[in-house]
Amino acid sequence: MLRQIKVADLCNELEEKLVDLQYSEDSMRRYRKVFQEFKEYAGDCDYSQSKGTDFLLWKFKQLGGFVTSGEHSKNEMYYFRAIRSLAEYFNFGTLFRRHDYHGEIVWPIPFKEVTEGFLKYEVEYGCSHYQYRRCRDIIKDLILFLDSAGIHDLNGITPALMSRFTETMVGLAPVTIAERLSALRQYFKYAFLHEYVNKPIEVFLPHPPQRLRTKLPTVWNEEQIEHLINSVDITTPIGKRDYSIILLGARLGLRIGDILSLTLNDIDWDKKLITIIQSKTREPLSLPLPDDAGWAIIDYLKNGRPVTDYPNIFVTHNAPYKGSPFKSTLRHNINKALKRAGIPIDKSKHYGWHTLRHSLATNLLQNDVETSTISDILGHSDPQVAKHYLRVDINGLRKCALEVEVKDYVKE
Repeated sequence: MLRQIKVADLCNELEEKLVDLQYSEDSMRRYRKVFQEFKEYAGDCDYSQSKGTDFLLWKFKQLGGFVTSGEHSKNEMYYFRAIRSLAEYFNFGTLFRRHDYHGEIVWPIPFKEVTEGFLKYEVEYGCSHYQYRRCRDIIKDLILFLDSAGIHDLNGITPALMSRFTETMVGLAPVTIAERLSALRQYFKYAFLHEYVNKPIEVFLPHPPQRLRTKLPTVWNEEQIEHLINSVDITTPIGKRDYSIILLGARLGLRIGDILSLTLNDIDWDKKLITIIQSKTREPLSLPLPDDAGWAIIDYLKNGRPVTDYPNIFVTHNAPYKGSPFKSTLRHNINKALKRAGIPIDKSKHYGWHTLRHSLATNLLQNDVETSTISDILGHSDPQVAKHYLRVDINGLRKCALEVEVKDYVKE
């Protein structure tokens, strides 16, 4: 049974939480406006997610529809954001902000034991930080969905509900959908095997088709990489941060998650060495720190990084400075750098921070570096993974072309 709390009291609690998290005055003004209207709409009623949905529908009809662009779109966006934040705070006692969250998740009582047990099992099994976060986030989304349907127990899950929940993933990349369904399937299997549910509800989940790697990864040549690096505006604090991140990705091929997890303890300045445990493979990796990347990090630490006790080198530049930069923000920033560098963007292909890793591997390959050495640099747990980059080494592929004997009858 979920806790009971009046709408007004929940709004007041969340408002205090937002103030503690140092939300801007502009954001607080917009949130308070929505909270006040919701309190007036709900009166003395207890909060439920369906009450928030009813309020949004009422507001939608009152305004004659919400606009998605123009001067009013930002105000209207806060109606959805505020009501969603209330649902998350009510269910989990914390706020999720894009790809990160502030505070410890307090799972609702009906899901608490099974969820905490499953996540502990995943950690003991050796899952990566990415896998752990993926499992945590999909379970959070599932619980919010079930709450909106008035279901507060895993035993209440039906095939129809799982079909509706799967439909909420429409628009995500196929590989993302497959990962989310895989995480849910593991969660449901754990719940059934440990007798938290009385039926194997994982059978309600669809099996997405297996997709092979058919697309070539986007790569930038060495000249384009240098143009990209030189296009970053290092006169601003955020520019200094992004410049350092790009250099680490371009020079060392580090994954963006590993870059954002870097702490000062990971760098041996005397030996000019970076040593990390990779989040994806959990394997150790030691790489020499290039001079330009080292000086860029020093410049950021001295002249760009906000004052904070957060241990990671790279932090957000919004108060309270207690988290790593959001990947969506970094994606936007690299897009701006690409535009300034004059590097064409094919929006039909996947590109972004991982392209720096692809590009380093491909450029090393085209400079006749052995695939085993490339695997060592990129920290692959299996050297065979490096052969993935052979597909974009066009010059190397030409060397593999076979001489074909042309018969006379073909010439005629």
